[in-house]
Amino acid sequence: MRSLLTLALALGLCGLAGALDDKKTDDKKLEEKKAEEKPSVADQIKAIEKEFQETANDLGKQFQAAKTDEEKAALREKFFALQPKVAEKALAIAEANLKDPAAIDAALLALKMGGPSPVGTKAGELIGANFADSPKLKPLIPSLGRSAGGQKLLKVIHEKATDKDVKGATLYYIASGMLEEADYPRGGPPVPADKQAAAFKEAGEMLAKVSKEYGDVQIGGRRGEKETLAKAVENQLFFLNNLTVGKVLPDSVCEDLDGKKVKISDYRGKVVVLDIWATWCGPCRAMIPHERELVKNLKDKPFVFISLSADDEKDTLVKFIEKEPMPWTHWWNGGAKGGPVADYKVQFFPTVYVLDEKGVIRFKHVREKAMDEAIDVLLKEIKPKG
Repeated sequence: MRSLLTLALALGLCGLAGALDDKKTDDKKLEEKKAEEKPSVADQIKAIEKEFQETANDLGKQFQAAKTDEEKAALREKFFALQPKVAEKALAIAEANLKDPAAIDAALLALKMGGPSPVGTKAGELIGANFADSPKLKPLIPSLGRSAGGQKLLKVIHEKATDKDVKGATLYYIASGMLEEADYPRGGPPVPADKQAAAFKEAGEMLAKVSKEYGDVQIGGRRGEKETLAKAVENQLFFLNNLTVGKVLPDSVCEDLDGKKVKISDYRGKVVVLDIWATWCGPCRAMIPHERELVKNLKDKPFVFISLSADDEKDTLVKFIEKEPMPWTHWWNGGAKGGPVADYKVQFFPTVYVLDEKGVIRFKHVREKAMDEAIDVLLKEIKPKG
């Protein structure tokens, strides 16, 4: 009897083992099937990019149809909230698929959409730790310095690179990004004066090193032409030494609406706001009501407001201010290119300079309340005559 029971138990256990093996096989096949059904990393990236584009387009249509400033402001906030969400999704895809060749594309999307946010910074660190030697990074070097994550990534690429061209280009764009961020941190509040001065100093030293050690390396210029790093550094140093806070804004001759030649030094002794703009610029037009009130309130003060237009045609400006009252000084650049727009290295509109009575740049990129406060500070510095 015991033998029969033992045999039955053995057979039962064998059957159970076989069933378990069959289950494992079935589970494995199920997992493989699920893996096959799961979208590839490349397809996941395309999906979130498509979703972002469709949502952005929809918000754009709603913005065009919006009737009030409040509706437009709410839609604008929704749009700017899209990018961080895309960045988070893309970073999660990259982190979960580091061995996939497309993981770097997901990380780069997170870096681009994340900008100066913690997600963007984390994406830059992930790329630096896993893909610093990827050939996909080389053409992206010029754009990487515009965010905190990109700056960190450039430093990693620079340290690991053995190619002279890559080492020179990365160092140049690290310095350029540092200079741009100190001049106008679009992702956050203004940089305190002491930290700004320190950043300017470090960027200047770095640019000098680039010129000395990598001056013959060529990079793509703004219009697609090639230029040496020595020439690129020369342009950046001009910006640093002439167009940043604490420097006297140099003259660049253009003309007023009567065709008379004018320059900024004609207004020494007064606080000056130089607003470089264009009639087609939405943010520029949005500033007009506030500027109109500002000029009205300061009509008896040693103050002048100058709007320098980058419109292609002077007639466009003239017709615009006939319909939209702008009762202050107007200059025309002579077209979209050349003139002060080129000399002052303008990269976006509006670009605002606030000068003291000696022509020194004391504030930049200020608007509305911040502009009012800057002007008030400088007017109080002017001592009464007599």
